[in-house]
Amino acid sequence: MSNVILRPATLADADPMEALSARTIRVRYPRIIGAETVEAYIASGAIAAYYRENVATLTIAERNGVRVGACAIKPGRIDLMMVDLDHHRSGIGEILLAHGEAALFAAADHIGLDCFRDNDQARRFYAKHGWQDGRAFTDPDSGIAMIELTKARPVGAAV
Repeated sequence: MSNVILRPATLADADPMEALSARTIRVRYPRIIGAETVEAYIASGAIAAYYRENVATLTIAERNGVRVGACAIKPGRIDLMMVDLDHHRSGIGEILLAHGEAALFAAADHIGLDCFRDNDQARRFYAKHGWQDGRAFTDPDSGIAMIELTKARPVGAAV
């Protein structure tokens, strides 16, 4: 993975990351949350708004100079993990997750993230990296079934 670099996001990343996210969401999420919900979400402009409003919390992953993913962290939480559809299962997600976890564990003993309850691929990925199922809930805005995943700082890990 030596050809992957992580860097802070800038506003110039918003449009390319919106395109990457929309393409990935269109392929991966219809069977999880429904095609109509996916298209409504993309059409709402929420993806572009997220990248613009959260630029200070985002880390961009690039491979050979091309944006391939992003991770956003907020206090105690991974707020976003997005990996380009063509780079799933290539190690990009592991790199972004490790980066986000390290930053969060510098300030907290327990961290969390929210995941679509029916996103089996993502849940297997997080479980492989030590995340545990927490509370199940329904997103109040969308009505989508969610699950909070949690992780404790590994014993002996540096603060």
